[in-house]
Amino acid sequence: MNSRCKSPGEDSLPLDNLSVCLHKHVLDLAHVGILVTNRAGDIKYLNPAYSRMFGMEIEEALTKNINDYFPNSAMMEVMKTGKPHKAVKFSHKGQNALISRHPIVMNGEVIGGLLEVYFRDINILRDLIRQMNILEKKVLYYQRKSQGLPSARYTFDDIIGDSENIGNFKRLGIRFANTSKPVLLLGESGTGKELVAHAIHSASQRAGEVFISVNCAAIPRDLLESELFGFEEGVFTGAKAGGRAGKFELADKGTVFLDEIGELPLEMQAKLLRVIENGEIQKIGATSHISSDFRLIAATNKDLASAVQEGTFREDLYHRLNILTLNIPPLRERPGDVPLIAKHILNSLAEKPLTGRITFAPEVQQLFQTYAWPGNIRELKNVLSFAIFSLDEGQSEIRLRNLPPYFIEKSLIKAGTFVAAPTSLSVAREKSEQEALVNALGLANHNKAKAARILGISRNEIYKKMKKYGLTSPSA
Repeated sequence: MNSRCKSPGEDSLPLDNLSVCLHKHVLDLAHVGILVTNRAGDIKYLNPAYSRMFGMEIEEALTKNINDYFPNSAMMEVMKTGKPHKAVKFSHKGQNALISRHPIVMNGEVIGGLLEVYFRDINILRDLIRQMNILEKKVLYYQRKSQGLPSARYTFDDIIGDSENIGNFKRLGIRFANTSKPVLLLGESGTGKELVAHAIHSASQRAGEVFISVNCAAIPRDLLESELFGFEEGVFTGAKAGGRAGKFELADKGTVFLDEIGELPLEMQAKLLRVIENGEIQKIGATSHISSDFRLIAATNKDLASAVQEGTFREDLYHRLNILTLNIPPLRERPGDVPLIAKHILNSLAEKPLTGRITFAPEVQQLFQTYAWPGNIRELKNVLSFAIFSLDEGQSEIRLRNLPPYFIEKSLIKAGTFVAAPTSLSVAREKSEQEALVNALGLANHNKAKAARILGISRNEIYKKMKKYGLTSPSA
């Protein structure tokens, strides 16, 4: 009934009539799953989309009743009452779908039912919404960039992971985004503090406004004040005519992200405190103040409480910042997220040479989840970049031999294998190769064929390398 129109039979619905053949072809091409039954529940039509969604053979389905596939189908109730079910959740074999059920009425009498399935799994809908939100943010980002206006590029959807740690973190971050109070981000190097700052701005009511990022440690001290506060014309020899607006002024109605705020000089800390307290800034050389309504997000990998005790950070500023505090969990505290993050990083490198569809050998996955990752996500990205460019032509699986020498060495030091670090790159490579060989033989219980598969080399190479490093099989 899907490939051609048939003449109506005794119990046919109007859908079967040749006069609506065109309509049937339209339904056949639809991406929405559609199924039609007569009043008794016998299936009279289903389109290819519905067939794919539920794995039903079309010709076979046309000989069945809907209850054969979905016992006690709610479609029978819809046809009995004449009341539709619109956009309801439907569970089948562990998956959720979004569906609508409609009675087909002719001359005031229900003669059949129509079932629409919008998504085979409702998670697809969520993914589409998430992707649309990301695309909208990217469009806004590039629009503002083309206009010379800085904007946030990332959202909370860009924070990858499904562990309890990261889930709790994201929920708290979204709640903080709904306020205008300063947020302090605490996290080790490489945990993605700037990405989180972008996400908070994107989830806030200021999302359509500017997002300005400043690294307090990257700007020379003598330029920091003019960078943040701006200056009037004539203040500096050779300065720009008309002066220049500072970051705080440019961020009016938007967000300022001060990264590495622990590096801010004490005199600048005092000026920042005044801005936070009264929302007013004074340019260098100006005699009056101007207002700027911006939201402050600050970040540091330092212990600011200790810095207060040491006299390098103002206590009053610390208390102003230490209200809405977000601790970004390090990678070692969410090892289950490492494979997801690694896959995401590989996807981000997909346009570069040698990537393609890359997978991880089981022993590499195990190593990734047990390694401490002191450099966090930044280190993971560096390790993957090294691994990708060390792949042989045609190789699509990352193995132990593709990992950086330092990474394998540090992993084995943790396991108590290494005593001292190698003294040169060539020595490091040999050390890593030897330890990878020992590790593979251990995992394979000294089965040479299995060890060869683990390392992605031939069995003959295993014997050659064992001889090279003086390794012998244990006695029986």
